[in-house]
Parts: sequence; C-alpha cells; structure tokens
Amino acid sequence: MPRVRFIRLVVFGTMWLPFVLWLTPLALAQTRKVFVPGTRAVVFDERLAALRARPDVKAPLTQRLRRGRRIGILATLTTRSGAKFYRVAVSRNTRGWVLAEAILRPGNANDAQRLWQLTEETSDDFTKVRLARLCADEFRATKFAPKALRSLGETAERAAERLTRDAKRRVGDEEPSAGLRKRDYFLNYVGLDRYNRIGVTFDFDDAAERIVYDGAAYRELLRRYPRSQEAVDIRVRQEKLTTR
Repeated sequence: MPRVRFIRLVVFGTMWLPFVLWLTPLALAQTRKVFVPGTRAVVFDERLAALRARPDVKAPLTQRLRRGRRIGILATLTTRSGAKFYRVAVSRNTRGWVLAEAILRPGNANDAQRLWQLTEETSDDFTKVRLARLCADEFRATKFAPKALRSLGETAERAAERLTRDAKRRVGDEEPSAGLRKRDYFLNYVGLDRYNRIGVTFDFDDAAERIVYDGAAYRELLRRYPRSQEAVDIRVRQEKLTTR
C-alpha cells in the first residue's frame, strides 16, 4: 500500500509540474520591480512624450510614452532653439530623448504646480481622475496633494452619473437572471474597466439603482491630510449628509 500511494503522489506531481512551471514566471513578473537607471521621473503630458533617437523633434521616433510611465533621467540638454530635452531610460536597455515639458520630477514644487494646473484645466473626467491620482501619488508632501484627492473624488462622483446613464442603456429594463442582481450587471459594466485599472472603484446604490463612487479618495484625504482645508470641507459635507 505505501508503494502504491507513493506512485500516485509521483504521478499527481508530474501532472501538475508543467502548470507550476508555466505559472511561476508570471507570478515573478507581477511581483518583480523593473530597475530603471537614472533620476526617478514620470511622464505626464502624452502630447509631448515622444521618445526619440536624438534631442530633436524631427528625429526618428522610438516609442510613445504613456502618462504615468516611470522613467529615469540620465542627462539634460538644451538645443540652440531653446528646447530642453532629457535623455532618459525607460527600461534597462532602452534609452532616448524626450522633451522636458513632458516629464515630471517627483517632489519638485514647480512640476507639482504644472501638473495641478493641467488637472484643473482638463475637462474629460477620466483624464482628470488620472492626473489627480498622479498628482496625489507623486507630490504627497506638497499643498497640491490634498487638492488633487478632493478633485479626484468630486470628478469620480460626477463620472458616476454618466456611467449610470450609460450602464442603464446597456443593461436595459430586463429583470436579472436567477441568482443575480442588478448590482452584478451594473458593476460589471465595461465603462468601469478603465477606472478600475487605475485604482478608482465604484459601488452600486440598490435603492436608487445607480452607480456611485466608493469615496476612497476622500478617506485617503482625511487620513493623510486631516488638517488641510480640503479635509475640513469634506468633514463639513459629510456632517450635512448625515443630518439630512
């Protein structure tokens, strides 16, 4: 009997070994942080974030960098025309030149102001949420971080109204299938996907049958910056809501 049990264990282990070997690199890829040389920086203006072979806007394009991409600054160069470029690393082996105006240096007060100004001027809800999240993450020690968290929350609340309208058109008036609720359909609406990918999540108000923002940015604001004017305003607002 012990020999039979041993053989069964060996066979079972052999069956699962290929799956374990396939899964392990995926798990390591998700947990391993990629080292990028240079002074830490982040892309914030996609309109200008073209990685080029030389410090020239007409030079061959290597790749387009996405907003929020972490990079490393290796050198700085100002051209004869006055345009400022950074030589940057986007991975261990990929280098290139990008306009300095497309890049933020975390902790730099001037860059924080630039990002906050762009956040305020942006009209698209999703873009505003992304910029506000970037500002709150990269400039936590500045006065703009609590402003960004408040803006993120307010914009997400406004986006929830539009998402509700869009989801209702997609879901329709049909009753949910057995074992499901309207909540399941609304919170699986495809329009929520891109928000979810940047860490902004929503909930569902069953009584009103509408999507609502879960308030995470407000909770972070009250926790990190309890003495800020933005936190005071949020507490006053919450008190008014609870006394209704």
